Amino acid sequence: MQLHQLETFVRVAECGSFSGAARLLYISSSAVAQQINGLETDIGTELFVRTTHGLSLTEIGKYVFSEGKKLIEKDREIQSAIQVMKYEQDNCIVLGTGMRQNCSLFYSLWGRFIIENDQYQIRTMDITNYASFMHESRKPDLIESINDGEKWQKEYSFLYLCKDRIVCAVPKSHPLAGKEKLTYDMMLPYTLITAPQGMSSNLDQLASEATAAGIFVKHAKVYDFSLFSECALNNWLIQIPEVWGYMCTDFVLIPCEWDYDHDYGFFYKEPKNKPLQAFIRFVMESYHLD
Repeated sequence: MQLHQLETFVRVAECGSFSGAARLLYISSSAVAQQINGLETDIGTELFVRTTHGLSLTEIGKYVFSEGKKLIEKDREIQSAIQVMKYEQDNCIVLGTGMRQNCSLFYSLWGRFIIENDQYQIRTMDITNYASFMHESRKPDLIESINDGEKWQKEYSFLYLCKDRIVCAVPKSHPLAGKEKLTYDMMLPYTLITAPQGMSSNLDQLASEATAAGIFVKHAKVYDFSLFSECALNNWLIQIPEVWGYMCTDFVLIPCEWDYDHDYGFFYKEPKNKPLQAFIRFVMESYHLD
């Protein structure tokens, strides 16, 4: 079967006649009949019952009609997606954004970049649910983030831009909320929430150091808004990158005696598309990177 034959068949089935389908398709009735005959030959059976009163579908015809419409619609979806992908490949960067990506560096750099490159555009993609976006056929080209060992990061190249220190988020009503710097001794009576185990050696070492100092350490499964609510309700301390401070409206961020930080920068897809290639080159020049 060929797709144009199916499209003609569906039109005939909807119109109930070759002449009606011919008018909609802007072709002759004989051309419609030729395509239907060819389709029936390919399938090996009649799809229409032809009478002096018109056409009606056979049982197989009803099946081909139902499934054929789905195939035609799917073809249109594929063609539309291909056009979008071709356009984005030449004109657009897909930026991953989410609860843990405020993209502050990107927006600052992009504002300068488009002064000389206003032909390029940005499309954002929500990546709050990492497990979901990693199964998408079209993944983000660029994600601004700490480099902390998340699984999705293994599929990207990383461009280091700066360090982001690890601090403690303390509920505003907490007894330690007014401190300028936290020591392990100050934190002893309280629970410290840290990152899931095994994400990175840096984070695992921080958790081990805090545990060795006598602090009760509780590993989070995932950092989300419900975790922050739980910490606020239970007066728990939570270890976070300083860049995530915008998420903690009911907390104060306090430096700690530990000396840990994350690499911070852009994760980007290889091979780079045209606008991404130009933007990464611009960023490297701005930061005097090789």
